[in-house]
Amino acid sequence: MFKRLLVGLDGSKSSWSACEYAFEFAQKLNLPLVGMHIIDKRLMEESFLEDLAGVLGFTFYYGVSSKVKEFLESQANLILEEFLSLGRQKGIKASSFQTVGIPYKEMVSQADMEDLLFIGKKGKRPVEGFLLGSTADTVARSSPCPVFLSPEEKRDLKKVCVAYDGKEMSKKGMEIALYIKEIFGFELHALHVGDESMIDEVFKGVDHYENLKGLPEEKIVEYCKEEEMDLLVMGAFSKGRFKEFLFGSVTSFVMHHLDIPMLLVK
Repeated sequence: MFKRLLVGLDGSKSSWSACEYAFEFAQKLNLPLVGMHIIDKRLMEESFLEDLAGVLGFTFYYGVSSKVKEFLESQANLILEEFLSLGRQKGIKASSFQTVGIPYKEMVSQADMEDLLFIGKKGKRPVEGFLLGSTADTVARSSPCPVFLSPEEKRDLKKVCVAYDGKEMSKKGMEIALYIKEIFGFELHALHVGDESMIDEVFKGVDHYENLKGLPEEKIVEYCKEEEMDLLVMGAFSKGRFKEFLFGSVTSFVMHHLDIPMLLVK
């Protein structure tokens, strides 16, 4: 089903948590794992550093970007060295990739349709208040392959919920959930939010099926919290940008209201 695993590393707690999940999947699926670190080129722009100097109260001088670049590269090397060391200890076929660019663009460009990409939900910020955009949200939206979003704390995958609405992405989500269930041995719950129950044959291999009425995004969050799920599998951003602007995105709502890992299927 998957040919390769990728994990985005920026040194944040959630990215290391994503790395732990990636290691676990790599071991169980016997797949190669690539650790990626992207140095955000926007952090080295003189205009950004000048604004940052004004906020922090230090003296700005032109040419400081070269010093910042040296520092960021040294941090990148340390992160990737630790990743490779951990991979060797776990007997995983691990390799690394490092470049300078816009993080979400570079990660997406490295991913293929048959990959599985792991990233942390909360990336590292240069300074609180200086936001450079949500990498997790943008990667999940733009990636050609499924994306595993990890919160800061890793948990054992004992109970997993798959949100199913009968559409193509949820069918693929069900297929992936059943595939990894055979390997991890977790309890799989299928959740459908709508006026009518889905056909029973769809849920062959599922341990529990629940049909609820209400707003899908609210019911998904509510169910996962009440049932103490360890992972949610669902389709990613099934609506178009225009519809999302008018009606909101189920995926975005769930991402911001649920603090458990999510496997977003494309």
